Amino acid sequence: MINPCTACSAMCCKTYTITVTSFDIHRASIASKKDPEEFAILHPVRLLTYDPDTVLDFENARSAILGIKSHPCYFIKENLCTIYKSAPLSCRRYPHTINNSVNTRFCPLTSQLLFRIRKPDLEKKIFTTELDQYKEIVKKWNKKQGKKEDCLAYLLEATKTLLQ
Repeated sequence: MINPCTACSAMCCKTYTITVTSFDIHRASIASKKDPEEFAILHPVRLLTYDPDTVLDFENARSAILGIKSHPCYFIKENLCTIYKSAPLSCRRYPHTINNSVNTRFCPLTSQLLFRIRKPDLEKKIFTTELDQYKEIVKKWNKKQGKKEDCLAYLLEATKTLLQ
């Protein structure tokens, strides 16, 4: 089946703040052969919607969410993702939500129709299992409330430990 994104101008990748997990960062780093610090960022929690169980707390009481340096996304070239098979799971499920509804408000009509016919590229169970594991990593980080500059290294090390 045709990729619905080929009929698009990548508005979702250019408009949304792409929140991710440490698993997503790990995969993207391997696929792109780039250091996570090059494309990962701790966004201050000023987003309209987010999962509170993914909010990272620091010793100075400021909070953040892990994300991709975006606007447009670091990995978007010519309106397509350069690491799609290793892209963040939320991107690979987009525009299908965790509840399997379809959110295509940025998609052109052709893409909207194709997405409504096509199933997500990624099973919900894979997404939710990994998200639950990431939330456990975040919970452990928040108990220790370390320094912001140490957070990404901590998240990636905890992820590697789970992947072994």
